[in-house]
Amino acid sequence: MDLEAIKRCWHEEAQALPPRLEEGPVVRMVTDRVADLRRRVRRRLRREAGYYLPMMAVVGAGLASGFTTNRVLAAVSVGLLLGVVMATLWQAQRRIEDIPLDRSVREALLDLGSKVEGAARAYLAVYVALFVVTAGALVGFVWWRHGVSPLLAGTGAVGVLVVVWSHRTGRAYVERMFRRYQVELAQCLCQLQEPM
Repeated sequence: MDLEAIKRCWHEEAQALPPRLEEGPVVRMVTDRVADLRRRVRRRLRREAGYYLPMMAVVGAGLASGFTTNRVLAAVSVGLLLGVVMATLWQAQRRIEDIPLDRSVREALLDLGSKVEGAARAYLAVYVALFVVTAGALVGFVWWRHGVSPLLAGTGAVGVLVVVWSHRTGRAYVERMFRRYQVELAQCLCQLQEPM
């Protein structure tokens, strides 16, 4: 075979269109990916909620050294705050679980995408609120003990810095946590929109 024949053969193969995909297998493949993605997001949210259980155990263990009004109040307050974070994650997981997959694949993908976005926003909001409430309680405690003083101003300034820090780090963490799922959802939508 001469060089021209090889070039012509290569050029013909490069110009050939790939075989058309049938719609049924592509839809089944995307549906399977959506179901798997939903399962993985739910598992991630449950695992995230589980991170707060040891913190609650440490707070409860702090009561082992004795029951005083301040210790019980602190333990109940921290337990409630962490419980709100866990409940938010649990609720987000339940919303994702309740997405019906027996309808249009595109609708299921869009619904799952909105629920993942909602879970990310809710987690960030409750995470920042945890720091806002804690900073407010600390400022209130310092004001109650020391009145208006430089210590109160310093505590308030540190509280504001901690809240700003919690928002920035929380947003970065939540974006990293959910980005993989959002990218995969976008890929699934692109696969559905490609011509068969």
